[in-house]
Amino acid sequence: MYITIGVIGPKESVSRILRVAKDFPAFEFKPFIYQEVSEIEEILKSNGILVDQWLFSGIMNYSLAIEREYITPDEGSYPTLHGSSFFGILMEAQLNEGKIFRNISIDAITNEEMAKVMSFYKLDSLTYYNEPYEGYYSLENFPNFHKSLYQDGKTEVAITALKSTYEELKKEGIPVYRLTPSYISIKVTIQLLLERAQANRYENLQMAVVGCKVVNEINENEAYDLFKWKHHELDIKKSLMHLTEIMNGSFVDVGDGLYFIFTTKGEMDDEAEKNLFHFINEFRLRDQLSIGVVIGYGENVSHAEQNVRYGLSSIKPDERAPIVVIDEQQSATIKYPNNESAPVNLKHIEQVLRDRFGEAINIRDAVRLIIYSHKYNKQAFTSQDISRWLQSTERNGRRILTNLENANVIQKCGTSHAKQKGRPKIMYQFAVDIPLSP
Repeated sequence: MYITIGVIGPKESVSRILRVAKDFPAFEFKPFIYQEVSEIEEILKSNGILVDQWLFSGIMNYSLAIEREYITPDEGSYPTLHGSSFFGILMEAQLNEGKIFRNISIDAITNEEMAKVMSFYKLDSLTYYNEPYEGYYSLENFPNFHKSLYQDGKTEVAITALKSTYEELKKEGIPVYRLTPSYISIKVTIQLLLERAQANRYENLQMAVVGCKVVNEINENEAYDLFKWKHHELDIKKSLMHLTEIMNGSFVDVGDGLYFIFTTKGEMDDEAEKNLFHFINEFRLRDQLSIGVVIGYGENVSHAEQNVRYGLSSIKPDERAPIVVIDEQQSATIKYPNNESAPVNLKHIEQVLRDRFGEAINIRDAVRLIIYSHKYNKQAFTSQDISRWLQSTERNGRRILTNLENANVIQKCGTSHAKQKGRPKIMYQFAVDIPLSP
């Protein structure tokens, strides 16, 4: 299992981490060095696909990436400044200065960590002032914190984790030492990231099965059109074959309107879910078909398929078009599309049209025209637009427009000047305002 860890930070810090990384020859550590913290965003976005986990040089650049949502906490970590880091730099300072420091100022270590260190050892004679890290924007307080304490005679030396603070205090002539992660801290962090990367790789290789089935409630008063249903089936298969190709999966027509896509968990990312929601909504709006979609995960094909069938057994038509996810423990999670700019209530639109126009129009055609004009933000449309949206002939598009125009649902608003030869196309717009939701 080939794993790559991206090491990101200033040159000095990255070099220190790479020296420890030599203890892990079976894995690749790829350095990403920056001069300014503003470069972090581009580095993470451009190279995220190249690495399994990010190892940041310290809490500062790590928290910046988290606060600005460049990565999630599961995608990286940093070596913490444990007590061993503090004692190591304190010993270095005392040996260099040839004296024992009893009053110090320190930053970036949490109050809890310092309290544990002080209580574990008998260090009552050591007085310390700590400025814990509380977010990237609190860094500007570090220099003044150390300066004021030293100038007031409360401290003899400053220990800081921030390079800029170290350089500023050095210019002021204040005794200062740079706090860096210890060898042990870096090694433990690398081990954590490698274990997380291996777990993610294993999880991504788990089987995933996407089950799709039409779950429309049958209306006994409607005539059953066999050929019409066959055309629906062909359209569904065509769309699912396209999705299968995107997911690098395998498509199976189980029969009786049930379809499976076999793939891996690693392929089921946000983009895959977005495509599935688009697939559901397209058939719901265009053909008024409610398609149930269940994603099942499992340790093997049989387990994943069993979870899909379990999910499909209880799925029912839902106006909000959800996707049900069944994990390895058969726990169900219902996901809804969250990228819709405005809610659309089909039943409400149908009721408004019935109240206003009764039997004078084909309600289904009117609903589809309203939905698609809203979806594509088309205030004016032609018979060509209708045929493209409904995947029908232009003749059928003209028939729909004529019916709606006679009922005063739409009205002519001009002509289109297309580049193709032939007469200009008549353009229509809605003559009434139909609300999309209550």
